[in-house]
Amino acid sequence: MNNLTLYYMTNHLECVTAQKSQWYWYLLVIFICFMATNTVGAIPLFIILITQWIQNPKPLTDINSFSQESMMSGIDSNLYLASMAFSFVVFLAVAIWIIKMFHGRSWTEVINGTKRVRWSRFFVGLAVWGVLQVGSFAINYMTDPNNFEFRFEPVRFIFLTIITLTMIPIQSSCEEFVFRGYLAQGVASWTGSRLWALLIPSVLFALLHSANPEVTKYGFGVMMANYFLIGLTFGLISLLDDGIELAMGAHSINNILGSMLMTYEGSALRTDALFKAKIINPGEDLFIAVISSIVFIGILAFIYKWKFGILTRRVPPPPPSPVLS
Repeated sequence: MNNLTLYYMTNHLECVTAQKSQWYWYLLVIFICFMATNTVGAIPLFIILITQWIQNPKPLTDINSFSQESMMSGIDSNLYLASMAFSFVVFLAVAIWIIKMFHGRSWTEVINGTKRVRWSRFFVGLAVWGVLQVGSFAINYMTDPNNFEFRFEPVRFIFLTIITLTMIPIQSSCEEFVFRGYLAQGVASWTGSRLWALLIPSVLFALLHSANPEVTKYGFGVMMANYFLIGLTFGLISLLDDGIELAMGAHSINNILGSMLMTYEGSALRTDALFKAKIINPGEDLFIAVISSIVFIGILAFIYKWKFGILTRRVPPPPPSPVLS
C-alpha cells in the first residue's frame, strides 16, 4: 500500500465506517446533545435567572416578564456570556462521548480523520481571518469614526477578556466540530459527494442561527445570506484542507473579535466590547464578507497548495465496522 492510498483511506470524510452510519443515528446524536445542552448546560443561566427574580420579583401573571428580552435585560453581560458559552462546553463534551459510543469515532477523527490535531493550522486560520477582520474594522472606523462609540471599563473588560479567551474558542470550535466535522462526514457517507457535504451543513448552519437577534433586527434574507456565506467559506477550506482546524481557528477569532472589539444593537454577543457601532448596514457588511472570504480562501490556497479538483472526487461508501476478536 503506497502513501497516497493510505492518505485517502484515513482522511477526514473517508474515516466514517458503517457503524450506525444511517441518517437517523446522526439525528439522534444531535437530539441527545441538544437535550443535554438545554438541561445540564442551562443550569448556570437558570441559577442567574432565579437569583435575578428573587432580587426583583415580578408577578407570575405578567406574561411580558417572561419574554426573552425581559429576562435577559437585567443580567450582567459577562455572566450571560459565560453561561451561554458553558452550554457549548456541555454540548461538545456530550457529542464527543456519544459519537465515540455510537460510531466508534474519536474526537480527533471527527476533526480530520486521524489521531492527532494539526494545531498549527488552527493558529494559521485564526491569524489570517483575524487580520482580515481587524483590517475591515479599521477601514470602517477610519472612513466613519463618528459611527463608533468607544467605551472602556477596565475591570469589566478584564473579566470579559478572561471569559472570551477561555470560553469562546470552545463555543466556536463546537459549532465547527458539529457542522464541518460530524455532519459533513455523515452527509459525505450518505451521498458520496463532497459538494453535498459542503452545501447541506452550510444550510443547516445558517438555519441554526435564524433565531439570533440580528435576524429579527436586520432582516431574514440578508442575515441568512451572511450566515450561509460563513458556513460555505469554513466548509470549503475544511474540504480542501482535509480537516476543520483552519475553520476552528477562523471561527474562534471571528467570535472573539465580536465579543471584545466591536458590538452593535441586536448582536447575539451582548458584551462590553471596546467599540459599539451606532448604525449597521447588513448589505454592506455582506459585501465585505464576500471579499474577505475570497481573500481568505486565496491566501490559504497559496500557503497549502490546495488542489480544487478534490471537490469533485467521490467519497467511497463507508467500509464495514471493525470486528473485535
